[in-house]
Amino acid sequence: MGTLTSWRPSWWSDQVHGSAWERAKEALRRDWSQTKHDLGVGGHEMNQDLENTLKQAAGQEHLPTINQANPPKVIADWNDAEIFYRYGHAARIQYGSAHPVWNEGLEQKLRGEWLAAEGRAEADKAKAWEARKRFVRGGYEFGDTQPEFPVQAVPAAAAATAKTSER
Repeated sequence: MGTLTSWRPSWWSDQVHGSAWERAKEALRRDWSQTKHDLGVGGHEMNQDLENTLKQAAGQEHLPTINQANPPKVIADWNDAEIFYRYGHAARIQYGSAHPVWNEGLEQKLRGEWLAAEGRAEADKAKAWEARKRFVRGGYEFGDTQPEFPVQAVPAAAAATAKTSER
């Protein structure tokens, strides 16, 4: 019978089963590498999740070369990100005195509010929050780099006059 690695059942046909296996094998190898990376026992960051694996195995998604990661999942443009920055920025105004810095309690509060408003299945909600949390946090922490009190703009003519009178 040969070695176990080359064994095929009697009904196996390379034309039917072989090409499907080659496609699935690479998708599963990528998933295996990602799983090892996620567990901290080796592997590589492949940006691979179950959805990628299934689509790649079915031939519905491009399969990158052997050690190339899938393209990162990003929010397409400003219009897609704005709502999350806006939420974080407004949350800073609402909760900033109680939470002067981003912390786990604040994150849980904001996550709970967002998940309650989001119209997705429960499992998808948590994954969606994780993908967008950095934008919410970015909006919340934006104020950390801004002056505590707004600086009044001085018209150019007034600034020039002030400089001349100082001499």
